[in-house]
Amino acid sequence: MKRIFIMDDNGIREYVPADSLQKNIPPPAENPIEEIEVEDQLLTIADLVKKFRVTRPTIYAWIEKGFLKKIPLGGRVLFHPDDINALIEKMREASS
Repeated sequence: MKRIFIMDDNGIREYVPADSLQKNIPPPAENPIEEIEVEDQLLTIADLVKKFRVTRPTIYAWIEKGFLKKIPLGGRVLFHPDDINALIEKMREASS
């Protein structure tokens, strides 16, 4: 049986192919991959778009202006939660 893991906003889940269910193969045990603390997860641009309700070009502008520190990793751009919290604090200070 093939094991396929899916990572989305709800965490990491194991996918059981339909043909495995038809053969009465029991589903695998609980997720063997340890859940990562939310604070330790790196965020993607899509995550930031949802979080701040802004467009992708806005995120890119924040990177260019130095508001956000990007972590380039394997062709992806990721962000550390501490940097996101720092951006939120800058926004709070600017609005005061």
